[in-house]
Formats: sequence, structure tokens, C-alpha cells
Amino acid sequence: MLIILLILAGCTGKKVQEAKQSSYEKLREGFINPPPGAHPKVYWWWLNGNTDTSRLLTEMREMKKAGISGFDIFEIGVPKEDIMVEAGPAFLSDESLASIKTVIEEAGKLGMKAGLNMASSWNAGGSWIRPEHAAKSIYFSKTEYEGESSGIKLPFPEISEKDSRGRIRLLSLDRDGKPAWYREIAVIAVPSDVEAGRIDTGKIINLSSRFDPFTEELDWKPAEGKWDIYRFVCSNSGEQLMLPSRNSAGPIIDHFDSTATTTHFNHVIGRLRTIIPDLKNSALKSLYLASYEATASVWTPSLPNEFRKINGYDLHKFLPLFDDPALFPDETGKRFMTDFRRTLSELMISNFYKKAREIANMNGLMINSEAGGPGFPLHNVPVEPLKSLGALDLPRGEFWINHNRLNADGIDILRVVKEVSAASHIYQRGIAEEESFSSFQHWQEAPGDIKPVGDRAFCEGMNRYVVHGFSHNPPGTGFPGYVYHAGTHFNDKRVWWPMVRPFNDYLARISLIAQETEFQADVLYYYGDAIPNYTGHKNSRFIAGPGYDYEVINTEILLQLQVDDGELILPGGSRFKLLCLEDEGEINAEVLMKLKELSGQGALILGEKPLRVTRMESTSDTSEYLKMIEKIWTRFDENSNDGNLPESKIISGLSPFQALQINANGPDFKYFDNDLFLLDYIHYSDSNIHFYFVRNTTDRWISRNCSFRLKSGIPEIWDPVTCDISPVLILNQEPDYISMPLSFPPYGSYFVVFREGEPAKHYDSVFSRDTIPPAVSYSNGRFSILENGIFTLSSESGKSKINSSIKVQNLDGAWELFFGEGQGAPTRVIFPELISWTDHENQAIKYYSGIVKYVKTFQYDINSSYGEGKKVFLDLGELSKIADVSLNGKHLGVAWTKPFRFDVTGILKNGDNTLTVEVANTWSNRLKGDALTGQKHTNTNIRTTNIAGLNKIQVPWAEVPLIRSGLFGPVTLMTIREIEAPIQ
Repeated sequence: MLIILLILAGCTGKKVQEAKQSSYEKLREGFINPPPGAHPKVYWWWLNGNTDTSRLLTEMREMKKAGISGFDIFEIGVPKEDIMVEAGPAFLSDESLASIKTVIEEAGKLGMKAGLNMASSWNAGGSWIRPEHAAKSIYFSKTEYEGESSGIKLPFPEISEKDSRGRIRLLSLDRDGKPAWYREIAVIAVPSDVEAGRIDTGKIINLSSRFDPFTEELDWKPAEGKWDIYRFVCSNSGEQLMLPSRNSAGPIIDHFDSTATTTHFNHVIGRLRTIIPDLKNSALKSLYLASYEATASVWTPSLPNEFRKINGYDLHKFLPLFDDPALFPDETGKRFMTDFRRTLSELMISNFYKKAREIANMNGLMINSEAGGPGFPLHNVPVEPLKSLGALDLPRGEFWINHNRLNADGIDILRVVKEVSAASHIYQRGIAEEESFSSFQHWQEAPGDIKPVGDRAFCEGMNRYVVHGFSHNPPGTGFPGYVYHAGTHFNDKRVWWPMVRPFNDYLARISLIAQETEFQADVLYYYGDAIPNYTGHKNSRFIAGPGYDYEVINTEILLQLQVDDGELILPGGSRFKLLCLEDEGEINAEVLMKLKELSGQGALILGEKPLRVTRMESTSDTSEYLKMIEKIWTRFDENSNDGNLPESKIISGLSPFQALQINANGPDFKYFDNDLFLLDYIHYSDSNIHFYFVRNTTDRWISRNCSFRLKSGIPEIWDPVTCDISPVLILNQEPDYISMPLSFPPYGSYFVVFREGEPAKHYDSVFSRDTIPPAVSYSNGRFSILENGIFTLSSESGKSKINSSIKVQNLDGAWELFFGEGQGAPTRVIFPELISWTDHENQAIKYYSGIVKYVKTFQYDINSSYGEGKKVFLDLGELSKIADVSLNGKHLGVAWTKPFRFDVTGILKNGDNTLTVEVANTWSNRLKGDALTGQKHTNTNIRTTNIAGLNKIQVPWAEVPLIRSGLFGPVTLMTIREIEAPIQ
């Protein structure tokens, strides 16, 4: 029997090892050749609904060629002042549907996935929405009364012609001037001679049953005193789609009414079925609900009943707060408004987001949305964002480039990334999409400029890009063509579009790893019970400390936490060492009971002691809850606790960084000056394979000895720019960390991967007199020191000296430049030295936008540098913005991010060598040139733009600074020594 058990154990162990190896190989292959699901998508802007079938098909093929996996069709209008973009057919009209059918069918042939925005612009709605399903608000009239008459006339509430943003309120009216659709809510009488803030709800009378809405008379005779009598009515808010195409205007739906959601979805899906009967097997995979940005106060007919179900009391007596917030005592008013917002949140999540998902899924589609965001404090979104995002199939957020909106706490409330990734993790959705690279800087940037912002989003947990956006251009729009008024214009009219594929592949490689592995962090951050709420960007509202990461949770998920061996466990199985509580000054009674349970089971919890308890089953007595708080809370005192953390207590007065250090939980990732956050990271794992994505946040080279909290593993560098996978040959295994020297170019980034096993023979360290390690590069099982000097290498065999000397040959002298036709530049010109086109005296070159071919023939004495253990690199120095490079007819690749460097070992020839560098800039310079000279080489609907350094200021093209363009160099050949692993 023992022999059989040993055999079975051996077989099981072998299968486990094979599974782990299979996981590694699968991820490695996916990294090298990312599947379509990892590649970015785009918003495909159909401006004013004006489309051309032939151009639609051409654009799709361009997307496919560029490495874009799919698109969300997003019909959108243009600002009123834009008269260049002609109006097309109405959204979902027969002609509109014909275009949609064409691209859905073509997407299937191309293996692309399509989505469709559920309206012409945003919010959800359209011309088919009737008043009973349109957005609603609460209105009231107020009648002062003192007397004995029992027939009191209560006027219908006055509804202003304009909303809070000054827009005409579009309402359907009957002959009597009242809205075509409205419902009475309540009639409430309030004593008017009571001091502000001291009203007793017992004195407030609900007279709804005594009011006749047909005669508009109240049958009530007050006993005595003066009264304010309110008549509350629900009617349409009049809010329309924000920016519909010219023929597609219509009201937005009531986002808190499931019938309105169902009506809207059934209409859209019904129209789609006329062209795509079999939705489940089509290329249309998802329906998109854009961010909720309604501005009016909100009401829906079911709100009173839902309010009572959720909060346990009637809301009607509190309605006068909408007129006079100071009427009730502060705590009473605050509690009601908190409960009111909670009710709206639950209604929106259940009746809009969940209902939308239910209907979409029934039809074989997924639903995605920027649910709840960008919400508070930017937009009036009365919803708990994590819960609303978790209600979707595909949660989505957004981030911008060179544009932000900082609140008083310095938090960029336009950056909604950490929130979305947290929702995706805690609700086990797997995908965290981001509306990416939104901008008001038209044609200013290229992939290398937006990479740092994208890498930052990766380090916040984003794992699928939806680039904002690709504007459709019918024939005849010229260059750069017509575009949506915001966004990075990611379409085939970009100058650098023929060179964009490597950037999209870069995004796909990182996305693949982030999609297929599990996020790892030490800390859970409970962001509180407030509604609305927001997470903030990483390390803003909350920071765990240098080298630590955190997950964000809400009340719904906190109540599902479990504890095992002192660690907190999410429903999906993720484990954490510490729970930190947002300081709200109060605590939900249910949350308090859960925290008591968790701390009693050994969980480590930090948070300031709350002063009040809310949402109790019994509102009359809080003393038992307050006693519980006193019992389970303690303030950390290093002296009284001998430096140890108290057990079974919630601890205040201690930062998460301090608590983790005291509990002997060192940082997950560290280097000597990590408190400066020069390097950012995120940690994923799968089957004991660990992936640390690390990025340089600065515009200069950085080298550091980096330590990763792992007890074992074989480290490798997976470079998503080059697709190279290389073992690390300098590493030191400490008891709890693996340390190694790492170097990052300006804004550089890559994965440090640890797979199971024991590293092969390697060096322990490299050092000189400086405490910072030299710049090193790992490649093909070897490494190079990228600095001149004498360095010491240590290994098990001892220490050895390395004299690192880099030979540099400048490719000086003149270059031939070949310009494209159509802008008046010479076909061929000689540059005696490398300068920016903008510095040239010829205006046709100065303002040139396009691709210019640089050609240079140089001689190289191969015998002087070649030898065993040597590599030669071509370094282009500086350029703007992107370049496609060939040497001796062999394509080296696209230089789109620093360092602009290629391995040319084996490509260089003895004697003459021909270097070709095709450089692309952006349209900005040509647009400026046309604005100054009156020439018409360009055509676009965009008249002004933002520029770097002037946030939110619109600048006409004539005043936009020229962007340095071309190849600047110095172009050099660098001969570098490669060092092999120590002898076995």
C-alpha cells in the first residue's frame, strides 16, 4: 500500500509540475504572440452619423493591420460651431443600420470584435423615448397659509425654462401648460413659525390623501398657527442626449426605472435584429453605456417605496429639505440625504446596470460602461462606483493625457483607473477596460509621448485599452481630416499611422499578462460607506507605503471577507495581510459587527475610532454600539505594547507601512530610495510564476538594486518593447528577497518574471565605488555593463574585475533627406548636419508634416570591433516623433520609445553600409504653417488646440509652438562587451 501511495504521490507531483510548466509556456507564448483579446480596441467615432461604406471598410482593414482587435461604434455629434461635418441619417434609422450591418459583417470576416454605444452620444436615450420613460426630477410649489378655510388651492410647481446649466428644458406640454407627463408625489404641511434647525418631524403632516389633484384643492383645516404647504410633483427633467448627431436628438431615459431601461434596450436590440438576426453568433459582442453625466435633481416614481424598503422609514416628511436644507437639525438632514443617495444608488445599480446586463446577456451580448464614473466629485452620479462597476460584464474607466482635474486634495478626479481595476478584481470580472489617452491636444503627440501615461495605468491594474479614438472620415476630408473634438486621434490619417503597430503590440503584451494572472497586494483599503464615493488614483486617497500595493473594497465586499491564519480573504480567494479603514467619523452598524468578527479571528485592522454609528436596526439607542467600539478599538502605543501589535483589536494611530513593518512584512518591492517612488510597479502571479511590471516614472536613466519579496525563483526580463526574454545573471538570494541590479531608460518599463526553479550559475553583484549599480542590460543569457569604468563582479567563485569600455563611432557628416509630395518641400535635400526641420530656412521644410526618409552611407571597419563577446548597437540619439529603420536593406524595427537603439551585430558589413531612417512627425506643424501662410495643405474641423504647459487653454493654430521634428542624433555605433555567466 505504501508503495502504491508513493507512486500516486509521484504521479500527482509530476502532473502539478507539468501544469505549472504548461502555465509558464502558455504565458510566454501569449507574451510573444498576444491573442486578439489582449490587443487594444478603439472608439470608432461616426461624426454626425455621416458615414461612407467604402471608407468604413478601408478603415477596418487599417485597424486590423495596425494591431487593433476591435471597436465600439460611437455615433456622436459635433459642436454647433462646427459646420464642416455634414449631418448623416438618424441613429438606428434604416440607413444607419445599413452601415452598422456592413461593419459587423466585415468584422466577422476580419476576426475583429465589435461593440455599439447605446445612443447617439451620451447618456442612454434617443428620439424613441416617451415622457413616461424619460429622465425625471422633483418639483414643488410652496404655499404660505394661515386661516380657517378648508379649501386651500395649491398651485402646480413652476418648472423653469432652463436647467441648471442654462440649457432649454425640453418638455412636452399639454394645453393647460402642464407637462404631458407628471405624477403627484406628496403634499406636506410644515409649521412655519419654528426656529430653523429645530423642526420636529412629529409636527410635519403628510396631507397627500386630502389633496385632489384634479381640482388642485387641499381639504384641510389647520388647528392653529402658520403653515408652509408643499406640493411635490415628479415630472420630466427635460434632459437630452449630450451631443447627438444632428438628426438624432432625443431625451435621456430614467436611469432609475427598470421599465425605462428595458424599453430602451428592447428598442435598440430590436432594431439590430432587423439586420443581425443571430446576435449571439455575430461579431457584435457588447453594448456600451457611456458615463452618466446628467445634471438635474433626480426622482423616479418607485423611489418612496424603495426608500422605505432600504432604510426602514418613510421619506415624505423629509421632502421639504429640498427647499430648505437648514429646516431640520444637521444630523437629521444629513442622515436623510445619506439614505436618499443610498436609495438612488441601489435603484440605479439594480434598474439600470444590472437590468442592462440581464437583457444584453439574454441576447448573447455583454455590457460595458463607465458605471459610476467619472463620478463624484466631478459629475452628479448618485451611485456607489465599485458596486455599480461590479454589476457589469466589462467595467470601464478613463484616463487623459496632458489634461487633468485636480480637486482640493490634489487628486486627479478625471483619472478613473484604480477604481475600475479594483472592481474588476473584487467582483471577479477579469477585464478592466480603460477609455485611454483622451486629450484636447490635437495632433501634438505620438506613441512615445503617451507611453508613460499608459504604463501608469498598467501599474494601477488596467488590462485592456480602448483608445479614444478613431474618427471615421468619408472621402474628400483631406488630411488630417475631421475628428471628434477630444481624444488622441488614433486613425489612418495620422502621420505616424504606418508605424503604430509595434506600440499596439507593446500594449497587447502587457495586457495579456495582466488579464491571465492574479493581482497581488498586501493591503485592503475599505473606502467607506459614503455614497457617492470614489477611489482616487493609486497612492492618492490612500497609500499603503513605499513598496506596497493595495486593493480597494466597498461595504458589500467587506461583509463577505473571511480570515484564515491571520490573512483576510476576498470571495475570489485573494489574500491580504492588512485591512485599512477610511476615516469617515462614523461607521455602518453592520460593518462594525463584521469588523468585530474579523478582528476576533485574528485579522490585522487599522482605522481611526468612529464617533457615531449609522444604519442601525434600532435608531433609538446607540450606547451598545459605542460600548463595542470602545472595547474593540485601541490606540497604538509603542511603549505600552513593547513595540508589538495588540491582538484582536482594531488599531488607530498607526500607518499601514508601520504596521506591516512591525509585523515583519517587508515591502513587496524595494530599492534604497523607494520613498521617492521613482519606480512604480504592480505584481501579478499564476501557478507560482510571479510577474512584476516595473516602470521608470522619470525622463532619465535609472539604475537600482531592486529587491523582490520572494524566497526562490529563476528571474527573467520580459521586455514588451522588443519582445526579448532574457535570464538575469546578477542576483542575490536573501532569506526573503531576490535582489538584482536593474536599469531603465527614460520612462522605460518591463516585466521582471520569476519562474520556479533554482537559478543557474550567476553573479551575486556588480559594484564600483558608487553605491548605485551601473547601468546593465540582460540579453541572450549574457549581460552588458552600459557604462565605462572598472567594476567588480562577485560570485561563489570569488571576485573579479571588469574593465567596461564602450567604443562609440559617430556617424557624422551630411545626410540625404527625401520629402513627400504635396506640401512644396523639395523632393531631395542635403542636410550638412542633423537639425530639426523647424530650424530650416525653407518654409516648406519648416512646416512640413509627414514622413521623411533619411539616407546615409557610411564605412565601417568590421575587424576593428568585432570579436567574441562583442555586440554593436546602432543608437539614433534623439528624434521626433517616430522612425522606421533599416540597415543594408534589412529592417531593424520601429524606434518609437527611448532608447532609439538596435542590435546591428551581424548586419554591419565591412566597408560601405547604407542606413535608412524614415521619420514621422505630427500634423501640428503643417496646421500652424497653413494658418500663418494661408496655404491649404491641410483640412480639418479643429480650429484650436491645447498645448503642453497650458492646461485647459485653447490656442489657435497660428499660435501653437512648432514641434521639433526629424532626426537629431547624434547617431552612433556602440560596441559593447557581453559578459557570460560564471563558469560552472
